[in-house]
Amino acid sequence: MAERRRVLLVQLPIPPLGPQPIRGNVPLAAGYLKLLAEQRGLDSQFDIAILPADDANRLGDHALVERICEQDPWLVGFTCYLWNIDRTLWVAERIRARRPETRVMLGGPEITPDNAWVLNSACLDYAAIGEGEQTFAELLAHHAGGTPALASIAGLAHRNGVLRVNPPRRPMPTLDPISSPYLAGILNAGDQEQLLLETVRGCIFKCKFCYYPKAYDGLYYVSREKVLANLAHARANGAREVYLLDPTLNQRRDFTQFLELLRDGNPDGRLELYGELRGEGITPAHAELMRATNFKEVEIGLQSVDPVTQELMDRRNNLKAFEKGVRALQAAGIAVKVDLIIGLPGDTPDSIRRGMHYLADNRLYDDIQVFQLSVLPGTSFRQEAAALGLEYQPRPPYYVLRTPRLALDDMLGLLEESEEIFETEFDPLPPPALDIAITESSLCGRPRCEPGLRGWRVDLDEEPARAAPPDAAQAFTLWLRSADLYRRLPRAERIVREFLSINPFATLQIILETNFAFPFDVFDRLRAACARPENIYLDRFYAFMPGRPAGARRLVTLLPSSVRGQVSYAWVEDALAHSDLVWVDPGPNLRSVAEAERCGEWQWLRAGAAAHEPAHTAAP
Repeated sequence: MAERRRVLLVQLPIPPLGPQPIRGNVPLAAGYLKLLAEQRGLDSQFDIAILPADDANRLGDHALVERICEQDPWLVGFTCYLWNIDRTLWVAERIRARRPETRVMLGGPEITPDNAWVLNSACLDYAAIGEGEQTFAELLAHHAGGTPALASIAGLAHRNGVLRVNPPRRPMPTLDPISSPYLAGILNAGDQEQLLLETVRGCIFKCKFCYYPKAYDGLYYVSREKVLANLAHARANGAREVYLLDPTLNQRRDFTQFLELLRDGNPDGRLELYGELRGEGITPAHAELMRATNFKEVEIGLQSVDPVTQELMDRRNNLKAFEKGVRALQAAGIAVKVDLIIGLPGDTPDSIRRGMHYLADNRLYDDIQVFQLSVLPGTSFRQEAAALGLEYQPRPPYYVLRTPRLALDDMLGLLEESEEIFETEFDPLPPPALDIAITESSLCGRPRCEPGLRGWRVDLDEEPARAAPPDAAQAFTLWLRSADLYRRLPRAERIVREFLSINPFATLQIILETNFAFPFDVFDRLRAACARPENIYLDRFYAFMPGRPAGARRLVTLLPSSVRGQVSYAWVEDALAHSDLVWVDPGPNLRSVAEAERCGEWQWLRAGAAAHEPAHTAAP
């Protein structure tokens, strides 16, 4: 019997903000692919594996390429979202450079006919456009026995010199064959204590900012029996949370019966449920039934209160019905997260402010998300962008940059206003990570360290400036220590550049440990050393967020608390425009990082110590 060819399926996570463990990157799509292919007997000729979550979530770019190549894959399939597509293509290109014989297949929401920059990538051999399970299985069948012909596989894009895109694929008539990878033992809801459950594909609403209306012409369901079996798996395996992935829970005509089904599948209330729905149509009876089912939070997209904008986005809101639905959910003890979008065609600064105050003044939310419109591939807004006068980023996250009624400065100002109105900070960075495991550079003289190394410290004054270990974690700390950072700056710049040359998508924390204030050239030149030609998702994401500059590279300055009274207020203010600033207590047993006087200023305290008041030589 011929040896089975190895197929490796990979889903890279949302880039982490720091070294905290990543949750939620469950390779559900890969599980669907593996399940249907095995049901069709293709595992007799293909060894279909999913890259373990620990590797996908933890490894940096260089280590990830190494780990994938070690698997000796015949084909690598990537699930592509806007937050991972740039990194995915970079990894795929390095795999092809190392192993030209390895085939690359892409799938997911980023793979659409109008997203040419992805489809034209030289590393791509195959792409599944739209629903991918049958397309993947038929591609493997083609390579197993020659049929079906590539040209006849619906939904497949394939390259043989030139890219050819086959006609689209119709959705599966029922979702039962692919529900569920959990029941087949491919995934385990106990691994992250959460179950991702899709009970329907398709959406009756036609919102133009959303991909769903273009992908499905109707609703396609999972059977009652499969829903109950999935919930039973979650309870038996120690899951605590169930995230319903359905685009709008209450679009179903049998919504009440569906809630009763979920209640029956969670009889002891052990599972906490989360989902998305429309506020309109939710009655007190629905809300009480949702409470009995143990729903903890629902997300509702209001998006805009402006009638013209609602017409242009093809999403009309009945505000009275919306209010009744939100009030009913809140009365039942279910938290309501509401979404508002800035940058929709038709909206003006005044109409967006009306939406904010409508929610804030009436407390029609428990949690709030205000974010910039993304003109996503495959959506009506993408197709109508020119006619609507929408200018947007050509690469993820595809944020709108201008509309006929909103300039970019208007949108950035409104995002800042929203934080004031709702008294919150959206997507704040976590405190600097100072208590992570750090490897001293003197211990890394050998060519390789353990893959997934989280931190590396070098004394720039005493040691030769070795390059940082290549096999780093995606969230990595370079800890640079010197009595004179400015004098040692060329060494520091070289270390940073060399590290990012093989790990360009790293979430990099650069700690600058010294004893005295230093010239701001240090910040400027290290920022320049961090610059890369790649499109870094976190940099583009935070470029449109209010507050201090943030992104994939973070500078953290460590100064001893003993010099705090010698550092001028003006120097601290200027430093905080470039870097977090941490005052370090003397002695061992440093444990907690506490907020200090200003945003971005911290104290690193000994166990049991309390934060103390600052003292600077110069008043503001």
